[in-house]
Amino acid sequence: MSFVIAIAGGSCSGKTTLARHLQHRLGGERCLAIRQDDYYFDIRERESQQDLPNFDVPEALDFKQLAADISALKAGEPVKLPNYDFTTHQRRHPTEPLKPRPFIIVEGLLLLNAEEIRPLIDHSVYMKCSYEKRFARRLARDVAERGRTKEFVHKQFHQDVEPAHQTYVAPSAQHANKVVTQDEYINDLSGLIDRLVNILPETEANPLPQMSLAL
Repeated sequence: MSFVIAIAGGSCSGKTTLARHLQHRLGGERCLAIRQDDYYFDIRERESQQDLPNFDVPEALDFKQLAADISALKAGEPVKLPNYDFTTHQRRHPTEPLKPRPFIIVEGLLLLNAEEIRPLIDHSVYMKCSYEKRFARRLARDVAERGRTKEFVHKQFHQDVEPAHQTYVAPSAQHANKVVTQDEYINDLSGLIDRLVNILPETEANPLPQMSLAL
């Protein structure tokens, strides 16, 4: 059975970077990464009076499908993962069927808020990050990678992202097995990975990688 690790936290708190480094440490052949963001409903399926609906509330995401996919992987069944395009806000063709692996990393801001997902998680991490850092990183990312204007990012963050963070994301930290501060994340990422790997189960068939001083 696969061991599921959830990495949650606010927008641009470091979730994706931590997930990527942890997957690299465990090895791609032994670890599958799943993005909560790929489970956004296609914008064509959502009703909204706005130019764009709110993407930071639970109803924007298909947690029922995410729970089904995680359950299937834990049961040893291959799954086709969805594939979301942030430029068009539409779902693209799903992946080819992916086989289960000993470790599954799921990362996303609302994972620990979702009652469908929490029972499927074996270990969870919440990335704690200040408002100022999250906004600065979001502004840089969305302008550079998603073609947004600074004005749009500012409006979306203060109108949708931060209110949802305070309502849904921040309170979900109470469900985490570990809360990671930005000091630990930024200044001791290698040590953080070591500590996460150290809590994972080990078997003769799936020995864990040895700790190292650098990633």
